[in-house]
Amino acid sequence: MDYLCSECSTQLSKFEIELNTQYPIGKLYCEFCQSKKERETIKKLSKSIADDLDFYDFEEDLTRGGTLKWN
Repeated sequence: MDYLCSECSTQLSKFEIELNTQYPIGKLYCEFCQSKKERETIKKLSKSIADDLDFYDFEEDLTRGGTLKWN
């Protein structure tokens, strides 16, 4: 039986099938699509953390003579 990537419909290799059975995430992905999904998740996570840490930038506003701004 041939397995296809859920994202790009490429036939999965034996190694990719083995990875998907060892570490199931609900959908079958080829290596390229899996790494693309991982990069997207990392980008979203880093953006979220950066947004959470924005309140540390208030000192920069104070040194320029600005007023204290809370996000």
